[in-house]
Amino acid sequence: MAIQWWAHRGSGKGALENTLKGFEIALNAGFRAVEFDVMLTADGVPMIHHDWVMGRCAQSTDPAMAGTDPLTPFNSLRARDLRHFDVKGEPLPSLAEALAFCLQHGLQANVELKATHPANARALGCAVRAAIEQLPAGQQNHVQQHWVFSSFYHASLLPLKGFDLALLYEQLPDNWALHADALQVSAIHLHYSGADPTALRRIHTTGRVVRVYTVNDLERAKMLQALGVKGLFTDRMDFASHSF
Repeated sequence: MAIQWWAHRGSGKGALENTLKGFEIALNAGFRAVEFDVMLTADGVPMIHHDWVMGRCAQSTDPAMAGTDPLTPFNSLRARDLRHFDVKGEPLPSLAEALAFCLQHGLQANVELKATHPANARALGCAVRAAIEQLPAGQQNHVQQHWVFSSFYHASLLPLKGFDLALLYEQLPDNWALHADALQVSAIHLHYSGADPTALRRIHTTGRVVRVYTVNDLERAKMLQALGVKGLFTDRMDFASHSF
């Protein structure tokens, strides 16, 4: 069975990461699945963004606001431009906009819940669930059955029990199975540096799927597939249809 490729941050780490334009690039490259990051603004709106502070991917049109963290009202954040000159004006999408785009174009999604601190981890999960519950019933069912929700912050996944969940780790900890059982997750997502044969065997013996991030090398991808990994997250848009 061919391995499933996921477009990391929509179209890979770079100028268009976590933007609707980036999702469009991945779609046109042949990806049928994308991964993106979601976090909360100060007024409780889940938005698509990776960093805990603005500034690398996005900056304010007002230099005085540069570097402001994402705990800012959403309407203020939407006034910002991505700093990369070639995509000036590309907005930061809300989760609602990302949901609509992926559903419209038939993209499967891995939504990584990225809490800015432990205190708002559960609130983020609640906001994500609320955004999904605004969808028509058929779309809600589709998201629940076919999308994946992952996080390093396990509390963020608690409000999403009943969805397809995955725990995120760089290295597999000794107590991973305890957390996986408690949250009833179906998958473990590992950094490639932690995806060694022993760790993969421990996960596979529980019947769970393993996906690995961020794999930009075909030889590594081939090795991971041979070890039973089912999905790979990549920045390489030319990997969309590559199979071994």
